Amino acid sequence: MILPPRGPLRVYATLTFFDSLVPGIMLAGGVLFFTKVAGLGAVQVGSGLSAATLAGLAAALPAGRLGDRIGHRRLLIGLSLFRALVLAGYQLVGSYPAFLAAACLSGLAESAVAPVRQAYLGTITTPENRVATLAFNRVVRNIGATLSTPALGVALAVDSPFAFRVLIGCGTVSVLAVALIATRLPETPAPAPAPAPAPDASGAKTGARPRTGVLRDRPYVALSLLNGLLIMHMELLEIGMPLWVTGHTDAPAWTTSVLLFANVLVAIGLQIRVGRGVTDVGSAARAMRKGGWCLLAAAGLFAASGSLAPAWSVTALLAAVVLLTLTELLQSAGSWGLSYDLAEPARLGEYQGVWSLGTQLVRAAGPLAVTLALSSLHHFGWLLIGTVYLAAAALALPLARRAAPRRQPVGWEPGVWPKARRKTSMKALADDQPH
Repeated sequence: MILPPRGPLRVYATLTFFDSLVPGIMLAGGVLFFTKVAGLGAVQVGSGLSAATLAGLAAALPAGRLGDRIGHRRLLIGLSLFRALVLAGYQLVGSYPAFLAAACLSGLAESAVAPVRQAYLGTITTPENRVATLAFNRVVRNIGATLSTPALGVALAVDSPFAFRVLIGCGTVSVLAVALIATRLPETPAPAPAPAPAPDASGAKTGARPRTGVLRDRPYVALSLLNGLLIMHMELLEIGMPLWVTGHTDAPAWTTSVLLFANVLVAIGLQIRVGRGVTDVGSAARAMRKGGWCLLAAAGLFAASGSLAPAWSVTALLAAVVLLTLTELLQSAGSWGLSYDLAEPARLGEYQGVWSLGTQLVRAAGPLAVTLALSSLHHFGWLLIGTVYLAAAALALPLARRAAPRRQPVGWEPGVWPKARRKTSMKALADDQPH
């Protein structure tokens, strides 16, 4: 895997690594901490986490706007310190009201930091290398999340309150490291707003559109909602696949863990390669459409695996997961291309905020939709999901064409990082840089 050049991109990749350790630690570790150490019931923890998700919806758009005004790097540092403070506060939770307050604060912080982080990355890359850079950071995030799981395994093996307190402490230290690393990043000035339309000979205004609220950019909002639907591949992998393997196939019990490991390997190995194929709005939308075909094929294999002998069932499931992972890689690369290239450069944080919000709103229904389809329709549920997904993915291109292209690219200011201006890919960016 080729490292980005020395400078902001490499520092940001280091930040991404430490940030990726937190979900791996907290995904199951946080739940176990509150049940085993804080003494809460599973239903209480589940309801608190649901409330945290809902609370987080309120933070994405305001955080993006605030980052546009005060600087995304500055806000990233502040939010990281706030996240660390909230995680440290977990150690003091001993009742349901305290847990609910801590969970909601954590939900607000996690939702707020995502568009700010994405917007900042958009300012230190050029349009030519942005998707490749995002793909590289996605690989780093997958590696970090994978490496953090042994810490959870150790805590589970020791199975003591002290072990789980140390686990939460490791998450707190990781977030503090994110804040510290962010101080090494340069603050980037927001791009100047697009010029106002100039009147033509008849007096009518032509050229760039006047600035309007992001929520009035209907094609962009529609694409953000569509992206939320297309992220259904995550629910299919994390929820649909395990339920299907254990309840509807004759595959061995260990198959689920093998399939999840295969997903990680394919994602790490192909994310950058797939990202290189997305260079503009058109290629981003077409990547989503290709992902639709991949998911339809994966759905067919999942459906067929339920009526095959164990060995053939495992083979079909493995092929289905590879196709599902390709869907993930194509969808994520397409999402990056559309969310940046169709945004107003002067309000990149605001646009990233609404993209994150729209995605979360639709994705919230994903677990219920997947479980209902597979539990009630079985084999036909997979085919229904695949058909709906393909139809939705096909809408990306016409919606992208409706979204007015922006004239001013979101990228590093000329003269600040001239080498990045001349390179057109992650590989090229690293060709003449020391590692």
